[in-house]
Amino acid sequence: MNPLSQVRSWIERRRHNALLRSISYIGGGAVPAAPVLSGTFITPETALGLAAVFCSVNVISRDIAVMPWHVYRRLPGGGREIDFSHPVEDLISTQPNNEMDAFRYKQTEMSHVLTRGNGFSEIVRDPRNGSPVALEILHPSKTLIKRTDGGSLYYELDNKKKLAPENVLHLAGMGFNGVMGYSPITLMRQTIGLSMGSEQYGAAFFGNSARTSGWIKLAKRLDERAINNLRKTFNQIHQGSQSAHQVGILEEGMDFVNSQFSPEDSQFLQTREFQVKDIARIFSIPPHKIGDYSESHLANVEEANLDYVAMTLLGWVLMIEGQGNMKLLTREERKTHEIGVDMSILLRGNVQARMLRIQTLRNTGAICTDEIRISEGFNPIGPAKGGDKFLVQAQYIPLDQVGKSPAVPAKSDGTRDLSELLGRLNGFHAGVNHE
Repeated sequence: MNPLSQVRSWIERRRHNALLRSISYIGGGAVPAAPVLSGTFITPETALGLAAVFCSVNVISRDIAVMPWHVYRRLPGGGREIDFSHPVEDLISTQPNNEMDAFRYKQTEMSHVLTRGNGFSEIVRDPRNGSPVALEILHPSKTLIKRTDGGSLYYELDNKKKLAPENVLHLAGMGFNGVMGYSPITLMRQTIGLSMGSEQYGAAFFGNSARTSGWIKLAKRLDERAINNLRKTFNQIHQGSQSAHQVGILEEGMDFVNSQFSPEDSQFLQTREFQVKDIARIFSIPPHKIGDYSESHLANVEEANLDYVAMTLLGWVLMIEGQGNMKLLTREERKTHEIGVDMSILLRGNVQARMLRIQTLRNTGAICTDEIRISEGFNPIGPAKGGDKFLVQAQYIPLDQVGKSPAVPAKSDGTRDLSELLGRLNGFHAGVNHE
């Protein structure tokens, strides 16, 4: 092989090895400090030092943690109810392990997914029956996914402990092999690096630079005493809000040069504003959720919030439900039970819209009084006071009966009882519940 071919072969090997390294980095695990063109080094930890990144991760992970996770039992006639007796119910709704409550657990796991692309928890099982008794969070940088020589998947911890896939609750975002999720921070390191570089530039500018409001230019050199006298005299006349806009007088060839932001400085500010929106795009989050209200107002914030729930949170919710059903329930249990995330707390809307929805559901017999009271935080009144009754508007009649008069009931002697008919009509118009 000639020297040129050797050089080309060496370059190709280097490219191939770099590609393999980048794939492993993107896939998760030990994410190194990735150099970017802005000169900064980006890791999931350093990226959280950027306000827009921290706020995006905090908002999404907090909203996922706010929503209750439950084990539901499917009802024979349709619908479902929470199964408080199931052993997994307490794990996902109250206390996953001895060190944290459910909110802290869910928030931590989602923060791992949003920064590193993957969140891992070891499912500790009861040795007697195999049911889950704890969910222990695993550090994503110390958890590796490997395969045996036969192709079977397993998880290896930093202490060389190996876990079977069914004993690891693995929450992951979009990935390239259906198992590992991409690290958004690593993939978007150039975008995040530009924003971090702009922030560092601004901090260095204000920390190391001196910017005055203006300069007095003279054609000759002054000694220190003359300079101090000139500055003192000028400030006494023009300094302070009460002395603003007074006519200034310069003598002996003096010239005042105003110091303003240059076009480059203005572009720097615009860059910082744009980067907030760019980072919001990475996490599919409306800019107002991370403090940018430049394009938001009260008329569209509520609609933007509903869009955020449907387009951002719903995907994560389905991922959580799918992984929970697969790892925390047996095949037999999945026939009668399912793990679900209750999103109603984020879909309530404003008070007027919620009341209109409740009124419509009640008038059509979809919900009863006690269900309304419970959903609004009130105690039920119970069956004795009619709290379990489902009511409908009495004027609703079948289409084939429209325009027809109610039949007059017949008495035992064959005559018609008009008083009973009037009673029925009064009840009909008063909205009496006919079962």
